[in-house]
Amino acid sequence: MKQFILFLFVLLPFCVNSQVNETFDGPTLGVDWIGKDRGQFAINADGRLQLNIEPTESGTASIGKEIAYSSDMQWEFDVHMQKSPSDKNKLYVYLYQENDERFCYVHIGNVGYKELGLKHHGNTDLISPQTEFEAFPLLLHVKVTLEDHERWNLYYKTDEMTGYRSEGSALFATDESVGKGNLIFTFYYTKTLSDLFSIDNVRILNRVTETPLEPEIPDKPEILPNLIEVEPFSASNLLFSFDSPVDISDAVFNISTIGDAYTKSYVDTDTKRVVSTFFEKKMQTDCSYTISYTGLKSLSGKAMQDECLKVILQEEGSDPSPEPDPVPGRPDSYPKGSVVINEVMAKPGNGGMVEYVELRNMTSASVSLHKWEYKNVTGRKTKVLPNIDLPAGGYAVLLDDEEKLSVPAQAALILLEKFPALNDNGATLQLWDAAGNKIEEMTYDAATSGVSWELSEGRWLLSTAVSGGTPGAVNSNPQIEEKPEDPDDPDENPEGPEEPSVPDEFEPVLPGEIIINELLPDPYAGGSEYIELYNRSEHALSLSVLSLAIRKSDGTLSTRYSLTSVPHNLKAKGYLLLTKNLEGVTSFYDIADLSALCELSKLPILANTSSTLALLRTADKIVIDEVAYSSKWHAHSVKNVKGVALERIDPDAATQDPANWTSASKTVGCGTPGYQNSQYKNASSGDATGIEPPVWIEESGSYTVSYLLDRPGYSCRAFVFNTSGLRVAEISNHELLGISGKIIWSGIANNGSPLQAGIYIFYAEIYHPEGMVKRFKKAFLIR
Repeated sequence: MKQFILFLFVLLPFCVNSQVNETFDGPTLGVDWIGKDRGQFAINADGRLQLNIEPTESGTASIGKEIAYSSDMQWEFDVHMQKSPSDKNKLYVYLYQENDERFCYVHIGNVGYKELGLKHHGNTDLISPQTEFEAFPLLLHVKVTLEDHERWNLYYKTDEMTGYRSEGSALFATDESVGKGNLIFTFYYTKTLSDLFSIDNVRILNRVTETPLEPEIPDKPEILPNLIEVEPFSASNLLFSFDSPVDISDAVFNISTIGDAYTKSYVDTDTKRVVSTFFEKKMQTDCSYTISYTGLKSLSGKAMQDECLKVILQEEGSDPSPEPDPVPGRPDSYPKGSVVINEVMAKPGNGGMVEYVELRNMTSASVSLHKWEYKNVTGRKTKVLPNIDLPAGGYAVLLDDEEKLSVPAQAALILLEKFPALNDNGATLQLWDAAGNKIEEMTYDAATSGVSWELSEGRWLLSTAVSGGTPGAVNSNPQIEEKPEDPDDPDENPEGPEEPSVPDEFEPVLPGEIIINELLPDPYAGGSEYIELYNRSEHALSLSVLSLAIRKSDGTLSTRYSLTSVPHNLKAKGYLLLTKNLEGVTSFYDIADLSALCELSKLPILANTSSTLALLRTADKIVIDEVAYSSKWHAHSVKNVKGVALERIDPDAATQDPANWTSASKTVGCGTPGYQNSQYKNASSGDATGIEPPVWIEESGSYTVSYLLDRPGYSCRAFVFNTSGLRVAEISNHELLGISGKIIWSGIANNGSPLQAGIYIFYAEIYHPEGMVKRFKKAFLIR
């Protein structure tokens, strides 16, 4: 009996102070985990709670348990992420719920470029996200404390950290009369990714324990935002791009002889890096102007230096004016891609090579590498580069200072102390300039012993050099050439009668009859590039007489890829999508007609940033259509173009007009492979611009928000308010729309629960880069 009493006495403090201590050690979930979606969760092989479904569309799933509230509380849990979260694949952890309209929750998912924050009802920040996590998979230990019913603190740590790092603190009073509520984990997933998050080591205490902190890194002096470029969106609309967020509340933008901008706004309110300005008069081409701004500040409130630039507005393609001199003392800021990682030797083998990384200057001017940073993201190592000038088109080779390597005399050899080892199984490498801009990022696959990875026409291919690599010299430029066709077999039956020839069923394809209609140069990881063709003629056409090719910078065509193996003809007004991997398309995008997709083993490689793609007749090389595309053609509201297709707006307008291309709408999944583009310009829409409140669709079990717009390029933010004026749900957060379409909404409130039946207010704003903003408000019914 004494042993039994002693046993209870030892455990008593733990039972009082730790009301939840879940490690998910058992093969099945405990009965205290509740929720309508409980059956969709399971404990995975690593002993973590994970969503276990195969979804056919995007959605949410929630699971939780009842907990008791107190004046002092502490929540701890581990979150394992296989890859970076997004605004669609995210996790909400509801900690404290007083009612459906008042609650606090942890948000893990993209907010601009950050991924961890604490919010309360109305999607309002209590503790704004501060940290961008770069390396994935990632195990994140999260800790939240509540003191005296009002002071909230948010901490996190990774396995590599010795202590926690504070994300911040905030005051938000809780209702002392509420004694209990629910801890809820709400998983947001897409139809292609449902197992991104898994949960472990959930612990809730009715007291606050000491939080050991990571040793502080001395504060660096604040680096004020730098102006990257001024881009004329039109003759009266200028876009000012900065390398970090800016405060424009007191800013004045001016063009000499024209005056101050009459309106200024952020192109994206999340990042606050690009400012759109409008002026009453248009600038004239070939005229000199002075563009200036005053009153800009960093987000911390520190005043930025006023800038004054002399420019000449010219038509695209004419000789550019010289760039202004840099501000004395400020680190030079370089555009992305000005210097690239051009070759990586990760596994030198025994052939006399060593590990090295080759850089190449892609500009026509010398670039100073002084205080640039080379980062081995996978190895979590950073090295600062010395004061070396890399000449235009020149090469520099990075390697360990204890190694020796023979390179051409004109190449720069940069010896780094304790050069970060290159992982044989692949790694992500980055290059940052002295002003803090990410200039380059690349990921190489598993290495082959004694052979380097070389950059060739936008793709990474194994070197074909005899030595295994070309450090400090032109890459061996391996090409994926067409295999010559086998010669015709000799006639095995010369005495037999010849088969009569079949006359051609189709007329020759004429220039402009088949066009390049949609491109995906930068697919998702695991996805596949694609090229969509459209027959805008009035009759069926054969593709077997056509080829695709990349046009080189000298104007000649590289390897031509024949379309002779396309199994069918392209009907009038029909679409055909070409890709090397059908599954790499169907796994990520909605497919309207599978027969409109064709898998070919050989196709041109599309560079991510820019390239020129030609469709031509094989026999006489007559060009049918040609486009020199650029990633700059994407909509300004699209910050991450990976997986986003470029769509042609009007099939009858000029192919090479940049204004005739833009990003595929987010509402269709960022691509329309094999069917009409989401940004297709329908002349019948006229000046119609409207968006309708949510309508319940029984078949899908969700709500649909329909819209019809007068032009492509609109973005949308839409919310649901209750009759008391509180924002209870978010439908769209700066999503790029098409000309027409539907936004799907699950009917789930911000707190992760379905909205109760009743009357609500739908509010939407749609805005265009040209400055147009339209607002809609209408009552609707939740079933």
